[in-house]
Amino acid sequence: MKRTLLLSTLFILFFNLSVFPQTTFVTPIQVIDPNTGEEPYEIASGDLDDDGDIDLVMATYWYAGVGNPPIQDYIKWYENDGAGNFSAPQLVSSTITYVDGLTIADIDGQNGNDIVATSIYQDKLVYFPSDGIGGFGSEELVASLTSPTEVVAADINNDGNIDLSVVSYGDDKVVWYPGDGNGNFASEEIIESGTTNGPLNISIGDFDGDTDNDALIYYHTTGSLEIYYNQYVESGTMTVSWVKDLVTVDNSSTYLLVVDFADVNNDGNMDVIKSDGSSGEVIWYNKIKDGASTPHTISDNSIIVNPGTVAIADLDNDTFNDVILTDGGTQDDAIIWFKGANNASPSTMPTLIEDNNYINYDITIDDFDDDGDKDIAFLGNSNDIVGWYENEWDLLGISSTLIDNINIYPNPVKDKLNFKGNLSEPLKVSIYDTLGKNLLNKTIELNSNLDVSNLQSGLYVLKFEGYYDTYKLVKQ
Repeated sequence: MKRTLLLSTLFILFFNLSVFPQTTFVTPIQVIDPNTGEEPYEIASGDLDDDGDIDLVMATYWYAGVGNPPIQDYIKWYENDGAGNFSAPQLVSSTITYVDGLTIADIDGQNGNDIVATSIYQDKLVYFPSDGIGGFGSEELVASLTSPTEVVAADINNDGNIDLSVVSYGDDKVVWYPGDGNGNFASEEIIESGTTNGPLNISIGDFDGDTDNDALIYYHTTGSLEIYYNQYVESGTMTVSWVKDLVTVDNSSTYLLVVDFADVNNDGNMDVIKSDGSSGEVIWYNKIKDGASTPHTISDNSIIVNPGTVAIADLDNDTFNDVILTDGGTQDDAIIWFKGANNASPSTMPTLIEDNNYINYDITIDDFDDDGDKDIAFLGNSNDIVGWYENEWDLLGISSTLIDNINIYPNPVKDKLNFKGNLSEPLKVSIYDTLGKNLLNKTIELNSNLDVSNLQSGLYVLKFEGYYDTYKLVKQ
């Protein structure tokens, strides 16, 4: 016999029911490009043909040895049809070499996103302008630098235009170039220079919460991590200058492949995270401005000996950031993730996505199949492939012992909530807020949808009349 829950017990029992978020990934990897060229090294995601879908771009970095010219390197992009089906590779460049920095941004204000890259061998920072339908023009030189590594596209001077920040390893400096939004860049401005500490990596973000972007820099020679605060707001002059944090984040790093600003412990504040490919340490730091930096280990060499890249994203749609980690060697699990928690460190128990020993130096995380969850695209550096893992996250879409074979998606939802299944009878659906207030009651047919566009953004609970089951819904 069907039985209903009393409203007074609905929310007490909600989080104790057997309906919880489930995140698994389709394995093995879905291969997009089985032959990228030697040593695929950088990958980025974004809409590259202005059709609303998330596409991919990758670049190779073939180091042929000291004193030897490199073999041919490539930048290629892959068109997504919106459902996670990617086209054959489309060439952007076969003349740029040793691409150590790659990102996507609308540089010239025309035709959507362009592709930005650095060549550590050719000593240049360039971008390739998009024509809006999947074609890219010849490279446009932004600057000549000595061995530029990472590049970040972000608005540094709060003028609404994309600027470019880049590490010039051979010049021992970190600089940024103000963009005018039309594809032109002013002369370089210094974030940091004058040392011989070997700057190698950079992250840009509003670490101190004052609405302008700050810089996190890793110095390879000294092994130190430093924060530089953008003084655009503090100065009151509406000009950019930089002040170094009085306390170093860390000075014990061996060889960092990734440094980043991110809210790792989900407390609403930016933290610092690093992945050390030599020591095996993946650590996040709770850093106070001009004060203490407290380290918290996420993973060490007992889990992955030579970690590759680390990324922060909400994989299981519980509103908390998770930590994704790849293997940069051949000894350990190729890709794993650590579940995030509310105002706490991530779980110490990783979940395996796949052990494939491809050597992963870079990944990008986005919703490639438009189903409301985050998927993972990555490069196989050792076997020269591009592929992606489909996230099969399912909270509202799991089968119930009382409601068989019903899928409800997307979640989070913006406007229309879809219901698909095999039941012959209509369903009576009620939506409650987290205080137990009934906001909507509707009878729906299977294989139809429910308009939730009038709901405010937030967390809601769905209940079906006549069934025990309740479901969490996130409205965007």
